[in-house]
Amino acid sequence: MMRSIPLLLCVACATTGPKPYGTIAIKSGADAAARPASYSVGQGTISSSDFRASIDNDCVRGFVGSTPLDFCRDARNPNHWTGASGDFTVAPSENGHLLRVDGYMNVAPGRDYSMTQGIELGQGPQWDELRKHPALLALAATAADLRAAHVRH
Repeated sequence: MMRSIPLLLCVACATTGPKPYGTIAIKSGADAAARPASYSVGQGTISSSDFRASIDNDCVRGFVGSTPLDFCRDARNPNHWTGASGDFTVAPSENGHLLRVDGYMNVAPGRDYSMTQGIELGQGPQWDELRKHPALLALAATAADLRAAHVRH
């Protein structure tokens, strides 16, 4: 009987964390022939095997490959994100079906990668979460482009 208690405690620990909303697939704009990148979306987070980004107060922290991500929201413009990892602006279109991104990400010292693109938004709870946190989607789409373009980061 005592052996099952630690097991139950461990199972309870494994199930805590951000609420999972589902997965999304992002087709790269950098290489139309590349396979779509698949991401898991949770409350304030998005991830794949080589990418993770999470909202931490008014900042996004995480990594893409071996490159750390560090962006914070501009207090004067909530659509503008800047930090050690680059600078970008993200805004939904008027109809809410497209996310417009303009800016760059530092992928290595002195090496920037353009984030400028339009990202179509889908339907479902995972997409609703990304509408609340569009910077996460902008970074995931850029990570998909980096992977498809075989950019070392």
